[in-house]
Amino acid sequence: MNRNEISSLLDLSSESSFDDTDEDPNWNDEDVYSSSEDESSASPVMRGDGNDWNNVIDEQPNSNVIYNPNNECVGINEDIVETMIDCSPYDFFALFFDDEVLKLIVLETNRYANDKRNSCNLSRNARIKKWKETDVKEIKTFFGLVIWMGLDKMPTIGHYWRNTTLFSSNIPQYMSKNRFELLLSVLHFSDNNTATSYNRLYKIQPLIDLLVYKFNAALIPNDSMCIDESMVPFSGRLLFRQYNASKRHRCGIKIFKLCTTDFYTSKYKIYSGKEASDNTSVATKVVFELLSDYLDFGRTLFADNWYNSIDLAEKLLDRNTHLVGTLRKNRKRIPKEIVTTKLKRGEMIAKQNGLGVTVLKWKDRRDVLMISTKHGNSINEVQMKRGKKIKPNVIIDYNRGKGLIDVSDQIGAYHNCLRKGVKWYRKVAFDIICNTAVVNAFSLYKAVTNNNKSITQFREDIALDMVKKKEVNLQQTSTIIPHHTLVKDKKRARCYGCYRQCCREEGTINARKKAKRVHTKCEVCERYYCLQCFSTNHNIKVK
Repeated sequence: MNRNEISSLLDLSSESSFDDTDEDPNWNDEDVYSSSEDESSASPVMRGDGNDWNNVIDEQPNSNVIYNPNNECVGINEDIVETMIDCSPYDFFALFFDDEVLKLIVLETNRYANDKRNSCNLSRNARIKKWKETDVKEIKTFFGLVIWMGLDKMPTIGHYWRNTTLFSSNIPQYMSKNRFELLLSVLHFSDNNTATSYNRLYKIQPLIDLLVYKFNAALIPNDSMCIDESMVPFSGRLLFRQYNASKRHRCGIKIFKLCTTDFYTSKYKIYSGKEASDNTSVATKVVFELLSDYLDFGRTLFADNWYNSIDLAEKLLDRNTHLVGTLRKNRKRIPKEIVTTKLKRGEMIAKQNGLGVTVLKWKDRRDVLMISTKHGNSINEVQMKRGKKIKPNVIIDYNRGKGLIDVSDQIGAYHNCLRKGVKWYRKVAFDIICNTAVVNAFSLYKAVTNNNKSITQFREDIALDMVKKKEVNLQQTSTIIPHHTLVKDKKRARCYGCYRQCCREEGTINARKKAKRVHTKCEVCERYYCLQCFSTNHNIKVK
């Protein structure tokens, strides 16, 4: 097909759908969601080798790659579909955040806290000296409050326990500030005593492996999958911290994700440093590691130009798997004619090798280079926001398939509970539990129950169910123990209100000497108050 023939087919006056904001000068990853018709099948042709590039002779190369040849069950687990049609959002979240995960966190948190308490390098007033072992119920409440804090953003964690009019919150009813901060500081997911020097992810890997196993048990991917990376923001010192200028959070921990139907994440892998071997690039190794359970079923993988190459396409074809995506012009074995040919807007050029790998370049606002093992150079008309537009089918399908992970990241970004901290593994744990697992539960909930509930309401229902038992207990005992009651304690300590006021007026050193010491303590706040400061801080009139 020459330029004149292509120019007559394409509408050059239509407006481009591609943006100019990608890190690679040949392509951006911004998606355009549009629909396309199925391509017409072509008869099989005799093929040569992978280095023999010719004009496109087959609009459906590798048609012998059959999806799900063994007719195995795919999609959502049948038991979930049959038994959970009337279940609550928390029931779906509990498919992943179940007793097995909770017991792992409880075991390792208690182990770490006890080891830390028994160490000899503690200050006299160290909070860890008052440590009491946690349990499944408390950890469940703790993570419920973490999800709650993502919905109700405040400047710092301490603001949730302030009693001022501006920052009032109900969180103090469920857990005291000292206990929450203590749990946050000792939260752990592995045994430090069994750590290995060669495994950089030992602090988080047990939790990741357990949750990924549960993700795969709940849903088996259909024919379309997408691989891309996300970033967990972290600016502290870390050997495998990454910098990516194209991401919203430029510094952080890189996460490779495999997403499938309805923004569901099936695989979750942390990048912990260079992983390339002598004969395999990092991108190829990541692809085959994430796809290890899903090869040989005729599925289609959508990936961007960081992963894609002609070698990867041919290796995936050997495993009965298609590859569709963008391509960098400096990749090996790309036909020179594809790279050097200059096109006018709307024109395209395509080459196909003997193994059925198609490399196509289409001129939009700029050159768009694509690779596919299931498309030729066919074109189709799609409806855009400003009218109809003619595009190659490979681009139409890529825009649709690439949206799987973008929608997942978008929904996970709503009400994110991540905050600044010095422990990288804690941020990753919050990301996979409070973001990825919640979004996966949301995907299953919508598919099984056909409910159009928003992600905001879904998170609210989960958070309330996770703290509901304690809420019932508080309601039952409210007639016996009034809210914010001042009681007498054996210990004598500085009045919290007097100490803070003296700090503001005379400084910390004088406050330690002059602040009033009392035996009275607020049961809810777990702080010592004199009668006057208690009434002032809690807006209670004392006669």
